[in-house]
Amino acid sequence: MIQSEVTQLDFGWKDDFLNKRVEEAKQVIFDCAMRSRKPLIVQFSGGRDSMVLMDLVRQVTNHFVCAFMATGIELPGVVDFVQEFAKKQGVELIVSYPYMHKGDIFERTRKFKGFPNLGRYEGGGNRLWCNRDLKLRPQKKLLNQLYGKGTFYRLEGIRRFESERRRVIYKAYTSTFMRPDSELKGSYEVFPILNWNDEDVLHYIEKRELPTLRLYKEFGVSGCSWCPFYGPDIYAKVIEVFPYWYDEFIALEEELNVPSVQGGVFLRDIKSAVLEGRSLPEPRKSKLTPPDVMEFEGKQVHHCEVYGHLFMDGVCYRCGIQEESNDSPVSRREGNR
Repeated sequence: MIQSEVTQLDFGWKDDFLNKRVEEAKQVIFDCAMRSRKPLIVQFSGGRDSMVLMDLVRQVTNHFVCAFMATGIELPGVVDFVQEFAKKQGVELIVSYPYMHKGDIFERTRKFKGFPNLGRYEGGGNRLWCNRDLKLRPQKKLLNQLYGKGTFYRLEGIRRFESERRRVIYKAYTSTFMRPDSELKGSYEVFPILNWNDEDVLHYIEKRELPTLRLYKEFGVSGCSWCPFYGPDIYAKVIEVFPYWYDEFIALEEELNVPSVQGGVFLRDIKSAVLEGRSLPEPRKSKLTPPDVMEFEGKQVHHCEVYGHLFMDGVCYRCGIQEESNDSPVSRREGNR
């Protein structure tokens, strides 16, 4: 069922701007609902962006399902939060699990003889297989099982202002808000809040009084407890609260004799440093020469130890660290965080 009328929201002094963003997003959702013969698949992680997306979808249609892609390595409280939210709101929740495809992260890591990584250290190659094997492929099998093959519209709370990398990747979709789904043939990934910034999201949540996870404030992230994009500082924050949380990862590091943290850092060393009150181990620099580069706006530009963190005016715009060479290929742009 498509809701024919939706009351415009009151956002105080930000009425005009934020209401435009809201109406833009709802129009995208409406168009998908009109096209789709299957329920809209709303990707819900429990994070702030997906909470906003869920609230917007519910204003437009009730022909949708809330889809959670469980990885088995979520931070404490995430799964309970998602399940409780769906139950309280009377929203249908479907959950995919890694076993529906080829097994959990520990099984897959043993298969690949290495953890998912950014492909810039020993071993080489782009080995970011975790999102594909733990999330996308299991969900694909679940959707086909529940609804049969056909055209799905998977709505995601992706925003291009979250990072420079996303600004580049999603630049082409700022007016279309969708692209062909690489996993589900004939289907589409849809980004209704692609043009929202952090302030839009926080203000919307506040005015709508939406529930949120507190993990952002506690750990700086709210999804998986392990990720190839995390640095030692995030793992340290988790270990300070949950000292034994990564023991299975540490055991697998020792079994394979390979580090799991970017920059060649072992989780065992991070844990020891936290428990003993010592400084965290420093990630080693990439062995690639010249300095690591990535494509940004059609040009090859330098980035720091984290792919997607660009050097601008010789300083990483996210980490604040100084580039070894001051000959930075990118000048700082207005509005970068």
